[in-house]
Amino acid sequence: MPNTIRYNKIIDLLEQGQPAFVAGVVGNGNVDELTFIGDSQYDGVIIETEHEGFSFNVLRLSLQCLLNRKRIAEKGSLQPDVVPLVRIPPNGRDRDQWVIKQTLDTGVYGLVLPHLNTVEEAQAAVAAARYPQIPGAADFEPAGQRGWSRAACRYWGLTPQEYYDAADLWPLDPDGNTLLVGIIEETEGVKNIRDIVRQVKGIGAIWAGPGDLSISMGLRGDTNHPKVQEALLQVLAACREFGVPCAVGATADEVGKRLAQGFRIIIAAPVKSTPMLDAGRRLAGR
Repeated sequence: MPNTIRYNKIIDLLEQGQPAFVAGVVGNGNVDELTFIGDSQYDGVIIETEHEGFSFNVLRLSLQCLLNRKRIAEKGSLQPDVVPLVRIPPNGRDRDQWVIKQTLDTGVYGLVLPHLNTVEEAQAAVAAARYPQIPGAADFEPAGQRGWSRAACRYWGLTPQEYYDAADLWPLDPDGNTLLVGIIEETEGVKNIRDIVRQVKGIGAIWAGPGDLSISMGLRGDTNHPKVQEALLQVLAACREFGVPCAVGATADEVGKRLAQGFRIIIAAPVKSTPMLDAGRRLAGR
């Protein structure tokens, strides 16, 4: 994007060949935790609406907690230091396209799509997430279904026309700044991963998710089971084959291994520590 600001820092890092470190997932409306993350060195945050109460008004409040006026002034650009993404309810079975459209209208910079299993589900999400394109544009297909609105542009600091140009899906539009991350977390998704990343260019990244995958494999939450780990690497291999960034969760002890394996987005739950309580209980013999 020569001479043009890259509004999405996560995309910026990926294009530079750098890993992105993302906090997640954080409950929608968790003001204290979102404020902490907004002042942290994370590159992004995933706000949870799949397993939390679903409210667009609460989501708008959550987004305000991420704004750090001092950082904005010092950076001198509209690129947020901490990019807000939202994990929405699954779209595959119900095909609730309005959830995708209205979540983007709050001003978030991308969506995380749970239980992405097929090419058709991925194509439906892409269509819902982009505006109709100018006839004759090289990336006209798939035809966008997102309705025109001024709602999101204020959070981005843009005019409606500027937002229309900036908010298309990356890398389908190389200058796009909206990131769709599909979670492969069922055996069906693993089976179809090569077709998804090969055929659907509007899915900008894939998250290899072990939790639900272990359930799908009959392993009841045993995320460290060799079969689960093998499936994660199968997802990673397909992503690397077709140049799609792959995300995975990691602890501090695991992050080096995951980076060496080739994962490019590392997701970590913000650490909650109680050092005084731990020391006191130890000294008190409790």
